[in-house]
Amino acid sequence: MKSQTVIFLVSMLSFFALHQCMHADVGERESMSKLYIPNCVPAQCGETFFKWNCWCCFHDITICYWIQKACDSSPRCPPV
Repeated sequence: MKSQTVIFLVSMLSFFALHQCMHADVGERESMSKLYIPNCVPAQCGETFFKWNCWCCFHDITICYWIQKACDSSPRCPPV
């Protein structure tokens, strides 16, 4: 009896989820699927022992800045 109840509940939840997917707005799903990739990523700069926090370009990790705002606004770090 318990297994029949569990199967019934699982199937009802599945039908509810399927119903929600069928009525979802297509534009809503497209906007949620867009992945935001920043221009700059946090990194550790410096020699092996003397390291400090910095921000480096996503495309070229050798181009780094002390401040994130400077990195984001740099023409050397184009948007993805």
